Amino acid sequence: MSPSLSLDDPVTDVPGVTARLAGDLAGDPFRIETVRDLVWYLPRQGAYRDLGALVPIADLEIGKPATVVATLVRWDKVFPQKRGRGGKKLTIQKATLRDEQRGTITASFFNQPWLPGKHAEGSRVAISGTVEKWRTELRIKAPKMTSLDDDVVASDLEENQFVPVYKATEKVSSPRIARLVQQALELLPAIPDHLPEDLRGRHELARLDWALRTIHAPPDQADLAIARERLVYDELLVLQLVLQRRRIELESDAVGLIHHPVAMGAVDAFRASLPFAPTADQEQAFNEIDADLAESAPMHRLLQGDVGTGKTIVAAHAMLRAVDAGRQAVLMAPTTVLAEQHLVTFQALMEKVMIPALGRPPRVHLLTSAMPKSYRARVMSDVVSGDCDLLIGTHAILEDNVAFADLGVVVIDEQHRFGVEHRAALANKRPDGASPDVLVMTATPIPRSLALTIYGDLDVTVLRNRPGADTITVRTEVIPSHSDRRDKLYGFVRSEVDAGRRAYVVCPLIDPSEALETVTSAVEMHEELAEGPFKGYEVGLMHGRMSAEDRDAVMKAFRDGTVPILVATTVIEVGVSVDEASVMIIEDADRFGISQLHQLRGRLYRGYPTNFCVLFAEDPTDNPRLEALAASDDGFELAEEDLKLRREGKLFDTAQTGEGDLRIASVVSDVDVVARTRDDARALLEEDPDLDRHPDLLAVVAERWTAADFGVLEGG
Repeated sequence: MSPSLSLDDPVTDVPGVTARLAGDLAGDPFRIETVRDLVWYLPRQGAYRDLGALVPIADLEIGKPATVVATLVRWDKVFPQKRGRGGKKLTIQKATLRDEQRGTITASFFNQPWLPGKHAEGSRVAISGTVEKWRTELRIKAPKMTSLDDDVVASDLEENQFVPVYKATEKVSSPRIARLVQQALELLPAIPDHLPEDLRGRHELARLDWALRTIHAPPDQADLAIARERLVYDELLVLQLVLQRRRIELESDAVGLIHHPVAMGAVDAFRASLPFAPTADQEQAFNEIDADLAESAPMHRLLQGDVGTGKTIVAAHAMLRAVDAGRQAVLMAPTTVLAEQHLVTFQALMEKVMIPALGRPPRVHLLTSAMPKSYRARVMSDVVSGDCDLLIGTHAILEDNVAFADLGVVVIDEQHRFGVEHRAALANKRPDGASPDVLVMTATPIPRSLALTIYGDLDVTVLRNRPGADTITVRTEVIPSHSDRRDKLYGFVRSEVDAGRRAYVVCPLIDPSEALETVTSAVEMHEELAEGPFKGYEVGLMHGRMSAEDRDAVMKAFRDGTVPILVATTVIEVGVSVDEASVMIIEDADRFGISQLHQLRGRLYRGYPTNFCVLFAEDPTDNPRLEALAASDDGFELAEEDLKLRREGKLFDTAQTGEGDLRIASVVSDVDVVARTRDDARALLEEDPDLDRHPDLLAVVAERWTAADFGVLEGG
C-alpha cells in the first residue's frame, strides 16, 4: 500500500476511524486529533506484554511464557477458604479455554469479579502467561486476557511477540489503539527527523522514523531498548529546551545586579556571631551563592535540604550579602505561622550581628495580611524608605502597593507552595527594571534527577548534613491500628508531657466521613483523647478549615505549653518548629505518601536527643512506604524510594510549572539522560537562542509545550 497520509492530517483519515471514534479519541486520556497525535501516543512507560510463542495448547512447554488463542468455554466461581489481608474475602474467577485442536487449559483470576461480564462464554480470546501443570490440569499462571474482536486477530499476535500496552478506556481498548497506530504508520512516508545531526551522531541515537515504528511494534528487547533510548532523549531534550529558554527569558527581561560590598561588614559579623561551625554543605552553599551574586546575570538558585540541615543560615547569608551591598532583602513564606516563625528566628540571629558601618544590627520587619492596617502602613513606609533591611512576610508582599527602596535578594521558602508567577512578581519589585537575585528553598528532598527536570531553570544547591545530626534521632515504629500497645503509648505521652514536652497527633481527615468510616478524623480524635486517655490535659485542635488567626492562636498555645498535646491534620507539615515536641502519633499512616510522612516527622528534629514517631496503620504488613520510613531518616534516600513507588506519574504540578506528563522517560532510570539533555539544551540555546537555525526542533518544542504551559516560546 502506497503512503497516503501526512502527520498533519486529521485522525479521521486513518482507515476505520469513524466520527464517533474520533470523538472518543479527542477526549482524555488520548487527546488524539491528528495522525501526528496518534503515532506519538506511545505505549505506557515500560508496558509491554511478552506473549511468548503463539502455539497450540497441546504443544505448550511447562515453565515457558506463551500465548494461546482459544474459545472461552466457561467461567467458574471458586470460593477459597483463606481470606486476604485485613480479613477480606478473596474472589477467584476460573476460566476454561479450548483451542481449535481441542486442547484445554485453565486460568484463574483473583479479585476480578467483573471479568465474566467483559469476556463472555463462547468468545474468542488470547490469553498469555507462564504455563504450569497442577495434577493433570494445564494452567496459565499470572494470566492476561485479550478479546479477539475485529481490531485484533491472531496474525497480529504471531507477528509481534512484544505487544505494547496503551493507556485506554472502556470505549477504546489498548489493542484497538495498537491497530490504529499500525494502520497509520503503514500509510505514512518516512517521518522527518527534527534532531540536529551532530547531536544524534554524538550520542549514537537511532533515527526518529525507525525509533517510532519500533517502539509501537518491537521485534525483540534489543531493538526496543534502542528505540526507547532515542525517544527518551528526544522527550527530555525538548523539556530542557523549554526550561532553559524560560531561564534565558527571565535573565534577559531585566538587568541583573552585581552585589559589590560597600564595607558594611554584615556577613562577617553574622559569621562571627554563629555559635557553631557551618557544615561543609553550608560552606559550599555560601560559596555558590557568593559566586552568583558577583555575576551580572540574576541568580536563580534552588536550595533544597532535609529538615534540620540549616537552610535558614544559608538564606540569612544570602540576604546579608544584599545588606553588605547597601540593598534590602526579602523572605516570603507560604503561611502566616511560618512567616512569624522566621521572624522570631531572624530576630534572634540578627540581634547579635552588629554591622560596623551602621553601628546597629539589621532591621527586620514582618508583613502579613493579618496585621492591622495602621501597623502595615508603618512597615510599608519603612520598607520604601530603606529603614527596613530585611523583610519577612507572606503573599502580602506581592501586593502592588508594597514598594522597596532597593531590593537586592529575594528568598522564597517552600517553593512548591508558590507558582512561577509568584517568583516573577517578586522579581518585578524594582522600579528601575533590574532583576533581584532569587533563592528558592524547599525542605522537601527532591531526587537530583527530578530537581533537574522540574527546576531545570534553576541551579541546584543541596544540603544533606545536619549540624549536630549525631545528637538528635527520631525512632520510628509502625504499629497496627488496633494494637493493644496503644494504651501503653498514651501513658508514655502523658509522661513526656509531665516532663514539659509536647506531643502531636496527626489525622488524615478533618471530620468523620461516611465514605471513609474506618479513617480517623481530627475532630473525632480530639474529642476521644480529650475525654479519655488525656483527660485533665489541655488538648488542642488545628486543621485547614480554621481561620489563619485561630490556627496561629492554637500554635502559640502549643509552643508556650499552655496546650501540650495537639491533634491536627497536615497543616503542621511545613516548617512549624516547636523545640519541645518529642512525640508524634500519625493515624492511618498508610494514607500518606513517604515524603509527606517524612515532612511530618521532621517536626521532631529539634530540641531533644531522642524523639519518637509512631505510625498507626490498619494493616502495616508488606507496606513498602511505611517500611522505608521506619528504616531510614535520610530525606533524599526516601525521596528516591517514593519516586520509584509512585513511578513518577504526573511530574508537574500546575502551580509550579505547567501541564505535562513524561510519555516515555523515567526520572528514576534515566537520570543520566536528564543531566545530558540539560547540558545539550544549554549549549544549543547559547548558539541559537531562538532556535532559528533549528526550525524543525522549534516546531516540536512548540507543539509539545505551548506558550500557555510555561509562558515562553511566544508565537511558536
